[in-house]
Amino acid sequence: MAVKIGNLAREVMKKLDDYGIEVGLEVEKISADVAKDVAKMLNKDSPKLTGDYAASWTYGVGETKRTRHTMIVHAEKPEYALTHLLEKGHQNRKGGRTEAVVHIAPAEEEAAERMERELRKRL
Repeated sequence: MAVKIGNLAREVMKKLDDYGIEVGLEVEKISADVAKDVAKMLNKDSPKLTGDYAASWTYGVGETKRTRHTMIVHAEKPEYALTHLLEKGHQNRKGGRTEAVVHIAPAEEEAAERMERELRKRL
């Protein structure tokens, strides 16, 4: 395809916009897959006294704009209030502290590594 020199900048910008759209769509796909897998990982690895907390993990779209796409993995109501207490530990009624059950941080690290790995592979 021949491009006149006067139209070169316009054509380059058009190609870059097309590439940006393709990258954005791919990021949406990858982030949805990663969020789904992280929610499953948290379902499996969370503490299971009654099973309600572990079953409450889900994911959804946080923010989608032209240059930003976020997915949120979270515990649903009312179990979301336990996330910090279980992950970090807390003071109990008798004055002692409960032991932290670290389960969110490893899932977050795995998600970041997988997101980067998939982006590098697909793009």
